Order: sequence, then structure tokens, then C-alpha cells
Amino acid sequence: MTPDELNSAIVTFMANLNIDDSKANDTATVVTESIVHRSTKLLEVVVALKEYFLSENELERKNALTCLSTILVKIPNDHLSKNECSVIFQFYQSKFDDQALVKEVLEGFAALALMKFVSINEITQLLRLLLDNYQQGQHLASVRLLPFEVLKNIFDRFFVNASSIGQVKRINDLFIETFLHIANGEKDPKNLLLSFALNQSITSNLQNVANFKEDLFDVLFCYFPITFKPPKHDPYKISNQDLKAALRSAIVATPLFAEDAYSNLLDKLTASSPLVKNDTLLTLLECIRKFGGSSILENWKLLWNALKFEIMQNSEGGENTLLNPHNQEKSNDMGEYTNYEACLKIVSLMGLQLYDFDKVSFEKFFNHILDELKPNFRYEKDLKQTCQILSAIGSGKLEIFNQVISSTFPLFLNNTSETAKLKLLIMNLSFFFDSYIELFGKISTDLPEKSVPNNKLAEYKDEIIMILSMALTGSSKSEVTVRTLSVIQFTKMIKMRGFLTKEEVSLIIQYFTETVLTDSNKNIYYACLEGLKTISEIYESLVFEISLKRLLDLLPDYFGENIRVNDEENIQIETILKIILDFTTSRHILVKESISSLATNLNTVAKISKSKEYCFLLISTIYSLFNNNQNGNVIKEEDALSLKRAIEPKLFEIITQNSAVRDDNYNLTLLSNVLFFINLKLPQGIHQEELDKYNSIFISEGNIKILNAPTLLIIPYVKILSAMNKSCIFPQKLNILTETIQLLRTHGSIMTETEKLGYLELLLVLSNKYVPEKNVIELLDWNDLSLINLEIMIWLSKGLVMQNSSKSSETANNFIGLLSNEEIGSFVARLFEIFVVNISSLQKFKGINWNNNVKILYKQKFFGDIFQTLVNNYKTTVDMNVKCNYLTALSLVLKHTPSQLVGPFISDLFPLLLQALDMPDSEVRVSALETLKDTTDKHHKLITEHISTIVPLSLSLVLPQKYNNVNVRLIALQLLQMITIVVPLNYCLTYQDEVISGLVPVLSDKKRIVRKQCIDTRQVYFELGQVPFE
Repeated sequence: MTPDELNSAIVTFMANLNIDDSKANDTATVVTESIVHRSTKLLEVVVALKEYFLSENELERKNALTCLSTILVKIPNDHLSKNECSVIFQFYQSKFDDQALVKEVLEGFAALALMKFVSINEITQLLRLLLDNYQQGQHLASVRLLPFEVLKNIFDRFFVNASSIGQVKRINDLFIETFLHIANGEKDPKNLLLSFALNQSITSNLQNVANFKEDLFDVLFCYFPITFKPPKHDPYKISNQDLKAALRSAIVATPLFAEDAYSNLLDKLTASSPLVKNDTLLTLLECIRKFGGSSILENWKLLWNALKFEIMQNSEGGENTLLNPHNQEKSNDMGEYTNYEACLKIVSLMGLQLYDFDKVSFEKFFNHILDELKPNFRYEKDLKQTCQILSAIGSGKLEIFNQVISSTFPLFLNNTSETAKLKLLIMNLSFFFDSYIELFGKISTDLPEKSVPNNKLAEYKDEIIMILSMALTGSSKSEVTVRTLSVIQFTKMIKMRGFLTKEEVSLIIQYFTETVLTDSNKNIYYACLEGLKTISEIYESLVFEISLKRLLDLLPDYFGENIRVNDEENIQIETILKIILDFTTSRHILVKESISSLATNLNTVAKISKSKEYCFLLISTIYSLFNNNQNGNVIKEEDALSLKRAIEPKLFEIITQNSAVRDDNYNLTLLSNVLFFINLKLPQGIHQEELDKYNSIFISEGNIKILNAPTLLIIPYVKILSAMNKSCIFPQKLNILTETIQLLRTHGSIMTETEKLGYLELLLVLSNKYVPEKNVIELLDWNDLSLINLEIMIWLSKGLVMQNSSKSSETANNFIGLLSNEEIGSFVARLFEIFVVNISSLQKFKGINWNNNVKILYKQKFFGDIFQTLVNNYKTTVDMNVKCNYLTALSLVLKHTPSQLVGPFISDLFPLLLQALDMPDSEVRVSALETLKDTTDKHHKLITEHISTIVPLSLSLVLPQKYNNVNVRLIALQLLQMITIVVPLNYCLTYQDEVISGLVPVLSDKKRIVRKQCIDTRQVYFELGQVPFE
């Protein structure tokens, strides 16, 4: 780089600085590269900047030094010679007295501190300069950050990668003194993070720290506790937690702080703020973990007295928590310990550290605590906290655990018939179970049989099982708390690795099964259910043999047969089936065996006359077992194949030969869906073979022949076809489609609704999966406006709509055109619901994308295609009957369209919704009201603007009139209540009296649900504007 080029670059940098910083930075990079390639010297840059350095203009001096510092930062650390480093160092040193240049000088020093050939003498001068001449109180936070960075760079170069111990010794004390000087009084969070980190580095790595320990501790602890709250738009994204963690790490960095840390933290523990207390306890916990046993030896009594007070005055995890099995594994939101948990953790860690440091000292520690707590057992005072303290100590180590159990259990483990004492005993056992789990871990599917060392708790196992068994089976059913607690503790024992034998687990399974069958209390039911689920995670085969088999064996052949367990009153079939459903969910063996066994039961029951109701219960349970476990990996391909071979022949026999199923629409439809699920999960490789087989059974060779005459057996065929791979070769698809259309046209009028729906759904499946779009379009006969042909066309078109076909928009517009037809318009309007109604066998299942051509967002596309056309036609039409058709079509589509898809159209849609409330159609009114409710929740301003229309309309809909069915009346009342939440009070008060008086007749409505909602809605209007009592 020539002198002219260098001068030009400098001028460019100076001109762009603080205007286009990226360009200025690029210019500095060019100069740096020239220096690195030896075509320019750094000293030449200094000379080129001389005029600016000597300028009386403060800004020019600042910018010139910024230019030099920017270049210096970019130069590799080993590039400058010793002489160059010395000259540049002296140059920066000479500028330090210029107050306007402090920031730029410090940036230069930060870069120089890392340079390989900057000597220890110059570093000493730099530290002395900062110590003697730098006053941090005179500068902004951004400038105050730089001395910390200078120190960090010096630390990284000389203390982390020290090439000479002698060099380090020369600057050791001076480095600490300089740090103390610049850290004193710092308040900026970004600077504090660096200050805390440097403090930790000093106390962990430097020598002679003991000479400065009080000052180093004080410059830390003066910030405790951290109360910083980040501003809304904090550019640094520094959280309160970041500062707390950094400060905590610095405080515990050296045992030299132990004495000061313990005494100061114990003082802070008396604070009234729970947050301050929590910070203090978590810091104490870290101190004990890092400082070790020697520091605890001198402080454990002070710590114990302070912690004992905290624990005894507070408690968590009481009876209510224990009684809710759903919350047993729940931790708090932040993942930190609560104050109570932290206290117990500290006591536990104190014991462990003392034991590892000096066993004699541990004995003194433990015996002191035990002696203080023993009276609590005698007088049954603070027993919960007492047991939690002792169990916490026991969780540290096997030897400690054994000592705690040996010393504690004789004090409280006594069987008793007194309910209050028994409840306390069971609750307190739980804490020692937790201690066991913390020591030895939970049982897992990987290592369920892994042994644990001999321990004292195992010696009390038989006694514990006896106490819990008596509490569960020997207590009155009215003793819900004791029985529920015993179930929860049994469940916890199951989780304890290596504690129970398989025989003992089997006994517990038996207890749970009998209890869940004979006790109707929901707490006990759910506790047993959770217990069975927990056991089945590890011992699924045991649960199957002992519990599930028994439940299945209890199912009788006849619906009226009595079912008894342990001479209890008659147990309902529905109860047994509900239990099977509830605890087998997501368990592979249990689900599979339940389905297989229930299908066998069904085969027997279906042959008995008057068994429709029992058949329905069995079929709906089998269906639910399939449906509830579709999206997991519970039923695998091999299971589906196994179930198909085991139960499908039985199911086919039931469908075709037993009137209890064949002639019952609900039973036949549910069982057909079971066949759908079985075939959906089959390996894809056999789908072609299965499709050919079913076509033969239902169409060509069997006795069924669904295309010869209307039959309900069309339903199982359609469901099976829905499960088949859409890529299967299906040569007769077009023939089947045309024959089905012909059958509907000739026999549609004499078919039952269920039969007709089955044949129409077959059209849908064929048009969606197998028949090419072109062929489907050719079969749409728009000249035939008979009702059956309209239904045929709508179902064929739905298949195209669901696959987002390019022809679906055109087809939809044709149907919109028919809405203006005086003869069929109202019928077509109701058919629009079919476009968006959900078909269970044509939905998407996780991991399966080959069974249909249904697109996830097809409803969104369809709604977008038709909405504006319907609105425009509605606005331009004069005939009220035709207007009604447009509104009906739109409302029925809205009924099945997710609310988030409707949001963008709400402004155009809202006036139509209000008019739809006057339509002579209950379904239209329900759909409009549901959409209005959702609009009320999300578009407050729009509702406020139209409140004068909405309130009178809603009041007219709450009265029992021709088109105001129960749903219309109920939703209208809910809408009136919602209005008070989203509409400003002054608007609502205008209608207060009108609503209160208008709802008086509704208080006598025939339906209880409507009367209840009316009372709630009126009460809200009575309380408008009132100040609630605290």
C-alpha cells in the first residue's frame, strides 16, 4: 500500500465512521491486510494519523484513535515486533491523560494485552496506570466495560497460558489490586457478569488470594441478593437468573470465602421475601457442595438451627398433593428447588459431606438432630417435617440411609387402627420411599431386575406391606383418604428398584384390581388406575395374567348375569369395560390381548337373542381400544396381522350371520370401523391380496353381492376399502362406481338412510382414492336435477374437494349456481354440509399417508373458493328464499370449518351471521351462533359496534319457539354472557335491564341446562358495574 493509498484509506475511514460503520470497518480491514503482508507498517499508520492526533478538534482526535485501535484489534497477536509493541504501547500511554480519548485508549490496551511481544514490564505499567489514574465513576457503562476486558485479556495471556511463573508472580498482587479498584461500585449488568467471572478466575487461579479475601468477597457479596430486572428491550438479553448464577459461582469459587459466606448468608436467611430466601438457600447449597466437609464442621450447628426453623415453619407436599396421583412427578416451573426443598437438600448434603470428611463428626451431627426431633414422634408434633428431614439425611449414602432407618423406624412404624394415626404413618412412609429411590433409583424397563445392596428398609418390607394392605382392604370404604394414600404408597413401592419381588408385585396388582372394581370413589379409582399403569410399564405380562385376564373372565355371556367380586354388590359390565379401556391405553400386550379376548366374547354374545345392547358395549370398547391407540406405536403391523388372523373370521361371521349386529346400524357401523383399523395397520405388501379378496367376497363370488341389491353390508366393505393402499391395482373400480350410481338411482328411494349413506360413502372413497379425476367429472350429470342424483354428485365432488383437485372449484361453483333454483335450491343448500363434514375412515393418521388422498388444508381451500361467491350472490339477490339458501349453505359449511380459517373473512361474514339468526332452520342458527361466539372472543371491537343488533336478536333466540331448539337457546345465553366480558361496561349497562327482564321467561325453560345457564347469565348482568368483594 503506497503512502497515498494509506492516506486515502484513512480519509475514507474517518469520513464513514459513525455514518457507515460497515464501510469504515472494511477500510480498516484493507489496511490491516496490508500490514500483515508487510507492505505497510503500523507505525506508518500512526504517522499518517498524526495530523488528526494533534488536532484541537476533540472529535477528530477520537476518530483517529478509533481508526488505530480498530486496525490494532484486527492484527494477529504474534505479528508486531517487540519494538513496534513498545512504541505503540507508549503512544497509547501518552494519550491516557486526554479524558476525551479514554474509551479509545482502553480499546487499544485491550488489544495490546494479547500481543505476544508486549512485555511483562509494559503489562505492569498498564495495571499501575489503571490502578492509579483510572476513575471508573467518571465514565459510562460502555467505557467501564473496557478495563474488565483489559484484565480478562491479561488473565488469559499470563495466568491461563503462563510461560513463566516468575512473570506471573510479578503482577499477581497488582492484578488483584487493579481488579478491586475497577470492580468497586459497578452497577451495569453486562459489566457485572464480567466482574463476577474475573473474581472467580482470580480466586480459582491466582496466588496470595488469602491476603485479599475480604475485599474480594465484599466486592461480590455487596450485590447479594440480585434484584435486577431487565428492561423491556434489553439489547444484551441478560436475565436476573444469569446474574444470580454468575454471582453464586463466584461466591463458591474458593473455600477462603467459607466463613464470610456462611455468616452473611445466614443473616440473609431472615429476609421476609421468599425470592431472597430462595436465592440465599440455593447459594448455601452450592457453598456446602463446593466448600466441603471441613467448612461444615465449623458451621453445621448454626446452619442446622437456621434450617430447622425454616423447615418447621413451612411445609410442602401435604395430604392434598399426595392424594392427587396425577401430580406426583410434577416439578416447579423453573426447575429450581422451592425454599422448603432447598432446606432439605442442604441438610442432606451437610450429612453426606460430613460423613465423607469425618465419620465421628457425622455421628455428632446426626445424633444431635435425632435427639432434637425425637420428641416430635412422642407427641406427634411436626411429624411430617421431622420425617422429611431424617429421610433427606438418609438419601445421601447407603450407610447413612441404614443408620437413619434403624434409628427412625422404631419410633413411628407401629400398626394402628386409629385412622388419624394410620394416615400420618402412611404419609410419612412416603418420604423414606423417596429417599430409597434417590439412592438406588427407579425400576426401569431396561434393568427391571437389577439388584440393590442390602439395606435396612428391606428388613421392614413385610411390616410395611401388611400396614398398607390393612389400610386398603381392612378400612371402611368411607375412609377415602387412608385407602387412597395406601394405593399411592403401593405404587411408589413398585417404582423402587430391587425392593419388591414378583410375588409381592402380583399381590399389589390383585389388590388394585379388586379395589378398582368394588370402590366407586373417583380418587381411589384414579389412584388404582395410575398404579396399574405404572406396574404395566415394567411388569406388563404380570398385569395381563393377574388383572386383565380376571377382568375379561368376569364378563358374562348374558347381559343380565350378576357379577360379584369378594361378595360385593353386583358389578356392572360397563364398569369392567371402562376399567379395561382406562388402564390398557398405550400398553402393547394389554391392548392386543383385550381386543382379542373381547372379540371372542362378542362372538359368543352375538349369537344370543336380545343381545344388541351388550354387543354395543363390547364393540364400542374394541373400537375405542383401536381408536385410542392409532397414533402411537402400540399396535404394530405384526399385531394387526396377528389380530386379523385371530379375530377377523369371527367378526365376519358376526356381521353376516348374527342379527344383533347385522340388523343394528350402530353395531354394524362400529364393527365395520374395527375392520377398518385392523386392515389399516396391515403390512402394505399384502394390501393388494386383501383388496382382491374383499372384492371377491363382497362383489363377485360371495353370497353378499352388494351391487345387486341394497344391503347394509355395504358399510363393512366401504370401511375396509378406506383402509387399503391407494396405490393398489383396482381394475374394476370404474365398473363398481357406475354400478353403485345405477343402484342408487334405481333403488335410492327404497333404501334405508344407513344403506344409502353406505353407498354414497363408497362413491366418495372411489372418487378420492382410485378413480381418475377425468372419469369422475364425466359421471357428473348436471342436467339430471333429481334429488338422488344431486346427492350422488355431491359425494363424488367431495372426493375431489378433499384432494384439492383442480376441478373442485368449478364443481363447487356449479352447486352454488343451483342454489338459486326455486325447486331444489333449499335441498342443495343443505347438501353443502357434506363437502366439509368429517368422515372417520378418511382422516389422517400419524405415520400413514398412503390410505387416502385427503389434504390437510382442503377445508381452507374450499372455504376460500366458495365464500366470496356466496356473499356476492347473497347481496345481489332480491328473492328472500334464495337469500336463505345462500345463508344456509354458508352456515352449514361454517359449522365444520375451524374458526382460525374464518378469521380473515369475518368483516364480510358478520352481517350474514346476524341475518342467519332469523333463518327458519335450527342448524343454521346453531352454526351462526357458534361462529358469533368465536367472533366475540377474538374481535371485540366488531362486537361492540353491533351490540345494538346482537342483544335483541339473542334475546329472541332464548325463547322456546319453533326453530329455537335446546342448542340455539343455550348458545344464545352463552353469547349474552360473553358480551359482558369483551364489550366496554358503558355499552353493557345500556342493555342491563333489557336482558334481566328478557330472561325471566327462560327461568322456566323445560331443559335444566338452559335454566342453569340463564341463571348464570342473569347474575352477570345483575353484577355489572359492581365492585367485587375480596
